[in-house]
Amino acid sequence: MKNRTLQNAFPIVAAAIGNRFGVKVSVGGDKAETDGQTIWLPAYEGDDPDYQDVAWGLLAHEAAHIRYSDFTLRFGHSVLRRRLCGAIEDVRIEHELAKDFPGTRLTIRTVIEKMIVKGDFVASSIDDHPANILYSFVLKNLRVTVLGQTALLPLVAQTEVALKAKFPKGAVTRLKGLLSEVPDGLQSESDCLHLTDRILTMIEQEFEQQRQRNQAQQSVDEDTLSDQTDTDDAEQDTGDNASSESEGDDDLNPGKPDEEPTTSPDSTPSNPQGDDEDAMEIPDPMGVLQTLLSAGDGDIEQDLFESLKSVLSLAAENVSELLMPSGHEPPMDERAGAFLLRKVQGESGKIRAALQGLVQSQTLNRSQHACRGRRMDGKRLHRLSLGETKVFQRKQAKSAPNTAIHLLLDKSESMGYQVTDSQGQPIGSRMPIALEATLALALAFEGIPGVNPGVTAFPGHQDDSVFRLLEHGQRVNTRTGAFSLAATGSTPMTEAIWFGAASLLRCREQRKVLMVINDGQPNDTLSTLELLQRCRDSGIETVGVGLGLDVSHLFPVAITINDLSELRAQLFELSKAVLLAA
Repeated sequence: MKNRTLQNAFPIVAAAIGNRFGVKVSVGGDKAETDGQTIWLPAYEGDDPDYQDVAWGLLAHEAAHIRYSDFTLRFGHSVLRRRLCGAIEDVRIEHELAKDFPGTRLTIRTVIEKMIVKGDFVASSIDDHPANILYSFVLKNLRVTVLGQTALLPLVAQTEVALKAKFPKGAVTRLKGLLSEVPDGLQSESDCLHLTDRILTMIEQEFEQQRQRNQAQQSVDEDTLSDQTDTDDAEQDTGDNASSESEGDDDLNPGKPDEEPTTSPDSTPSNPQGDDEDAMEIPDPMGVLQTLLSAGDGDIEQDLFESLKSVLSLAAENVSELLMPSGHEPPMDERAGAFLLRKVQGESGKIRAALQGLVQSQTLNRSQHACRGRRMDGKRLHRLSLGETKVFQRKQAKSAPNTAIHLLLDKSESMGYQVTDSQGQPIGSRMPIALEATLALALAFEGIPGVNPGVTAFPGHQDDSVFRLLEHGQRVNTRTGAFSLAATGSTPMTEAIWFGAASLLRCREQRKVLMVINDGQPNDTLSTLELLQRCRDSGIETVGVGLGLDVSHLFPVAITINDLSELRAQLFELSKAVLLAA
C-alpha cells in the first residue's frame, strides 16, 4: 500500500536529505543520475525499505562527490588509473562526509551489507583480469580499514589471495604501505590521483624486478643444466669405461634420471591458497604488466555506485508521473531588487503594523473569571450575595501564530501579458505586479513574531526546476535581488507544490500554509488535485489566489483577483484571515 501522506513520501525524504547535505535533489523519470551539481532519483512512490536504503546510500555518496570531489580533474587514457583513483576517492569523500554527518557511515554500510548478501558485491579470484584484482583489493581493503565496513573482510582475504598469485610479493607489501596513507594523507582528489600514480609506478618497478630475478634465475638454471650435462658426459665416459661394472648399478637405480624434475619450478606443489608467499612466482611478469596496464572498462568490475544506479532504475510501468523539481538560485538583479524594496517598504510597513497589531491582540493574555483560583477580583465580591461564585481571576495565554507560510508564485509566460484595470486602462503585465505584491507580503510576514515566510517561483530554467526566491529563515532584505524575474515557461504547478510542501515540512512551526498565486491552469490538473489533497492530509493548509482566474476547483480556500491594481491589498486581507485563523 502506498504512503498517501507526505511526511515519509520518497521525494519529500529525498529532498530533506539533499537539503541537509546542501545539494540539489530532483525526483523524476526512471533513472538515478548526477551531473556534479544536481542528483536525480527515479520517480518512486512505493514503501520498499530495501529500495529506499539503496536510494539513501546513493544519495549520501553522490552528495559527498558534489561536496568534496573535483569534477574538472582529468585522468588521461588509462582506464586502470581512472578506476583506481575513483576507488580511493570514494573512500576519502565518504570519510569526509561522515565527519559532518556521522549517520552516513551507517547509511552506506547498510547498502554494502545488503549488496554482499545478494551476491552483488563479491571477491576477485585468481582467474580475474589482473587489473580487476588490483582494483578490487584497493577498494575493499580501504572500505574495511578506513570506513569500518567489516562485512567486507572475507572478500578482502579472498581477493588478497588472488593478488598474491598475480603480483610480485614486494608489490603486495608496498601496496599495503601506500594504502596506509588513506585518508589522513589525502586532502583532495588530486592527492588521490597522485597516490594512484605512485601505486602504478611501484607496480611497474616490482614487475621489472621480478623480470630481472626470473632472468637471473634462468641463467643460474642454464649454468646448472650445463654443469649437469658436463657431469653427465663425464659420468657417461666413466660409465663407458666401466660399463660392465655399472650395468648392475643401473639395474638397482632405474628411476634416478627422472628424480631431477621433482625439484623444478613446474613441479612445485601448487598453492592456490597462497599461504607460502615465497613459493609464488610469475613466469611472465612483463606480460602480466602489459595486460594490467592495457585494461579496458570491460576488464574491471562495474563501479559500486554505478551498480546501485542500475538497481534503482525503474521499469516503465513502475515510473510515477511525480516530479520533485530541484531548487535553483534565480538570476539576481540587486539594483532592481533595491528599487523594488524602496517601492514597497512604506506600504508594507503600514500593513505589517496592522497585521502585527491584529495578531498581538489575538495573543494577549485575557482575564477570565472562575469559581476557583488564587487571585480574587474584589470588584465581583458583591456578587457572592447573589449566588455568583465566579469571583476569581484567571489569565488565559494564547499562543502566537507559530506558522510557516510558503508562497508559490507562478511565473509562466502568460504572467507577462499586458492587462488593464477595471476602467480599461493598461496597468502593465501581471509579473512585476505579482513580484511587488509577493515581496511586500514576505516583508510583512517577516515582521510578525511566530510567522516564518518562504517564497518560490515556478518554473525555473525548465519545468523540472524552480527558483528559490526566499528560503524559510532567510532575511528578505538580503534576497530582494531575486524578485526581478521575467515571465517564461508553462505552469508545472504539481512540481512546484512538491517543492513547497517539502520546504514546509522541514519547518519547525506547528502550522503550515501553502499559498499558490497563479494566473493559469496547471499543466496537469489531476495530479495537482491529488497532491493538494495529500498536502491537506498531511496537515498543510492550501490557499489559492487566482489572478483573473477562478481556482476554487483546486483550493477549498481561494480568492479571485480580477483587478490587479487591488492585488496587494487583497493579498493582505487574505493573509490576515489566514493568520487570525491560527
